[in-house]
Amino acid sequence: MNALWGKPPGSEELIEQAALRRQIYRVQAACFLDPPDRKLFAFLAENYPHLLDGEEDIKTEEGMKALRVDFTNLFLLSSPPYEAALMDESGHLNSKATDRVTDFYRATGFNPGQGSGGSRHSGLLAMDHISAELEFLSHLAGREEAAWREDDRALAVESLRHAARFMDEHYLRWMPLLTVSTEEDSETGFYRALAKWTREFTLTDRKHIDGILKTV
Repeated sequence: MNALWGKPPGSEELIEQAALRRQIYRVQAACFLDPPDRKLFAFLAENYPHLLDGEEDIKTEEGMKALRVDFTNLFLLSSPPYEAALMDESGHLNSKATDRVTDFYRATGFNPGQGSGGSRHSGLLAMDHISAELEFLSHLAGREEAAWREDDRALAVESLRHAARFMDEHYLRWMPLLTVSTEEDSETGFYRALAKWTREFTLTDRKHIDGILKTV
């Protein structure tokens, strides 16, 4: 049943939901990838203003500097936002935990080093970075969206099942730990809001996926 309306979703609603999920995961991926710039914040101000309700003034250079410092402290100097850093016994990047993530990517035909997000992720130390994993979830939602548009139920269901499995086996095992830590350690309202939104949206989406799979 549709979690919002309590009835089976129609084809247009399934397309719209998949498109929204594709965009949200892509936006989150961009926010975690690089230090903030004015172009990104202009887009966020127009489309996701709830992220900018913090105390920093993004219109000033001082405000942008505070955000860049916070990004560096949170994601470069503190806990690296890589699955292996939190989940592998060694704590090392590009370890067995990383291999399991990239194996999952390959099994579903995704390469974060290619396509529309490829150049953006080329500078990562490993492809189990939170931004790459978010890009993967965006990719799966986009594939689902295209499948619904083509009335390809089998591919849409396969994409949803891949997303659910990836969340259960990888992303949701470590992302909540990272985002809670980010909320606690952040010095800016933006990164606190981003961490909370990222965690809450994915937890809700995981339930949403189960709801769709029960009805289609």
